[in-house]
Amino acid sequence: MTRSSPPNPPPPRTLLGKVTQAFQRVQAQVDFSKLALKPGARVAELHVDYKGQTSVYPLLGERYILGRSSSECDIAIRSPIVSQVHASLTRDRTRPGHPFILKDKKSTNGIYRGKKRITQTRLHHQDVVTLGPAALTDAVTVRFVDPPPWYVQSTRYAVYGFTGLSLALGAWIVAIEWPKVPMRPLPESVQGPVIIYAQEGDRQVPLRPQRNRAHVEQSRLADFSPYLAKALVASEDSRYYWHLGVDPIGTLRALLVNLRGREIRQGGSTLSQQLARSIYREYVGTEDSAGRKIREAIVALKLETFYSKNDLLLTYLNRVYLGSNLYGFEDAAQFYFAKSARDLTLAEAATLVGILPAPNAFNPVQDYQAAIAYRDRVLNRMVSLGMVSQEEARRARRSRLEISPDAREELQGTRAPYFYSYIFQELEQVLGVQLAREGNFIVETNLNLDLQAQAEAALRESVNSTGAHWAIPKGQSLPSIPVVGPY
Repeated sequence: MTRSSPPNPPPPRTLLGKVTQAFQRVQAQVDFSKLALKPGARVAELHVDYKGQTSVYPLLGERYILGRSSSECDIAIRSPIVSQVHASLTRDRTRPGHPFILKDKKSTNGIYRGKKRITQTRLHHQDVVTLGPAALTDAVTVRFVDPPPWYVQSTRYAVYGFTGLSLALGAWIVAIEWPKVPMRPLPESVQGPVIIYAQEGDRQVPLRPQRNRAHVEQSRLADFSPYLAKALVASEDSRYYWHLGVDPIGTLRALLVNLRGREIRQGGSTLSQQLARSIYREYVGTEDSAGRKIREAIVALKLETFYSKNDLLLTYLNRVYLGSNLYGFEDAAQFYFAKSARDLTLAEAATLVGILPAPNAFNPVQDYQAAIAYRDRVLNRMVSLGMVSQEEARRARRSRLEISPDAREELQGTRAPYFYSYIFQELEQVLGVQLAREGNFIVETNLNLDLQAQAEAALRESVNSTGAHWAIPKGQSLPSIPVVGPY
């Protein structure tokens, strides 16, 4: 299984061609295996092993030819299964690190990595290939040796050691905490609204009237609009069907964003982690700490072990907090649109998912433009992930939201609405965005509603009498100003 020598190339026609050919001939006559290097010199090497004898070739040049022909090859290998010109080894200066590329030169018996024949490969330190099938007696083993500098190796070993220690510590923590969280049946969510109290006379009254509603949970994913699950995954956890409860890519991205911004801008929590925090609040805790994140991750991993992705998604759709004492998308759909969650349009589903980050502040009654902006953000995300077409998203953006009159009446009945919204901003700063958005808090303030009413009346009178001077039109809505604090 040998190959005849290829015909001699035509003579070069240019001066540069002649110089190049002369250099290649000189290079071919050099026995690289006998070159002596300075002590401590770092040069990549090719170790060629044939019948138990190993020849070492320092790779000082840019290009080498491997084969059986002594006259045509830089590295001659006397195996009968090696072709006259078997392979080329070339340094690629266009790639980072200037790696060597080994390429088959249409040899008879080929180049193999294990049992797979290859035509070209980038060589890394300790890569091993054979010239000819490895099962043949006369096969030649070629090993590429190019160890990184000592400081790179030291750093790599330090990273490996730290990673191994972290994994061992993590496994130990999981082993201790795992039995503490029962999975069957799932506990009921700790549900409760965010009630903000202010002072009126000698008593505390809520700034927004609270109404008792019957909570409804659906038993199947099919009972929800198909747009809801897609919008939720696109907006909150695009790798939901890939990870095992904790998304390392999302966590790393959130860590980098927060380090760059020097503040908590992203949480990196998956849907499973959000669900764990919601229904296992007593175990996970409410403090903004590394311990809570670890417990949250452990519960998320265990949830994914005991329940399918669809089961967890159904639980999330039924129990997530959506503001105004609303838990689950069925309750929110009935409240905002007076329809079942099964019948939500793409625009309505994207709107409800869009307000998830701050359902009390971004609801379409109190801030219609913000709700529309967040709806469009969800639609864009769905398009980028291929969940809906550009045309579907365009139609959804152009549709106007028809809000239920009951929802308008209840939400527009909020007293001191600007102050009410400001409290939620304070909650996010104190508790963290992820925890503040879940509700179940009672907030007592020192806002005096009697003095508030007097201050607002005085402000309106001043605007009506002198507003024209400041270019403030009559009837312009005015912000409520908290006149007594602290809260």
